[in-house]
Amino acid sequence: MAEHRKSSRARQQIPERLRPLVPLAPMFILLVAAILLWGREPEEEQKEVRYLSLVSEESMPQLVTAEQLDRMAYIDSNMGEVGWVYTEESLAELNRVLREYDIRTPEAISQFLAQAAVETAAGRWLTELGEESYFQRYGYTTGTRGAGYLHLTFEYGQMAFATWMMKKNVPELRDIPYRNPTCNTREAISEAYYNALRLAANLGADISAYSRIVYDARSPVSTGADYIAEAFAWESAGYYWHITGIGFALDGLPGVGHTDTVSQLVGGSNWQSRREAYTAFYPVMRDSSDDSH
Repeated sequence: MAEHRKSSRARQQIPERLRPLVPLAPMFILLVAAILLWGREPEEEQKEVRYLSLVSEESMPQLVTAEQLDRMAYIDSNMGEVGWVYTEESLAELNRVLREYDIRTPEAISQFLAQAAVETAAGRWLTELGEESYFQRYGYTTGTRGAGYLHLTFEYGQMAFATWMMKKNVPELRDIPYRNPTCNTREAISEAYYNALRLAANLGADISAYSRIVYDARSPVSTGADYIAEAFAWESAGYYWHITGIGFALDGLPGVGHTDTVSQLVGGSNWQSRREAYTAFYPVMRDSSDDSH
């Protein structure tokens, strides 16, 4: 009886014009719940999808193996003994970058690695060697000196790379303009970078992993060249290979003629060593490619 009185009082409190809708309330609740749950996967199913994506990435065949890098040891007429210094992590990163920036053929990989080998003594020096006075003579500083496997250099080069990485990896910034340093002024590159920083701040986007690419003398953590060497050594090289259009310069038959073209685009010196590195690397990549068929 108490429950009946309670129910009667509740009905009395409902305005007369809304009482015909009361029987529809359960259906309305179910409809709202269905809308909220639409497209939502069970937690276990989400975990399985993430696991499968990781497995597919790890199970992809390596474009360059540890055995191949070991076979690339040679004697250079200028540098002496050359042999790759690498870790399991850096080898995995190399393969990821080769896939992402479409450096996949034996010719392209050999040319890419030849440049990287001479720039860094095959991975021994991921930042440019020299004193501050030397760097300033060429228009940059210790913080903006060459870094990564193709020695990305200058503050504007760092700004362009940072903008590229933010655009590529931060969803909120996917529509920001990027200015290629091969065909834009330093002012345009700087403007695009600082505009990206302001937009990120307004949106509350976390860009700390990418703003550190640009040297900041006041930062308590590594920035600029040192940070690029630590975090983006292969990525910066793949990026530079891509923005300069080097891949398009490798059409036709393989050979050291390509090496000279690439050396010019990379802007490196000691072209003879780059030819010798390519000459040592290409047979390893070519033979491995032949064996896989």
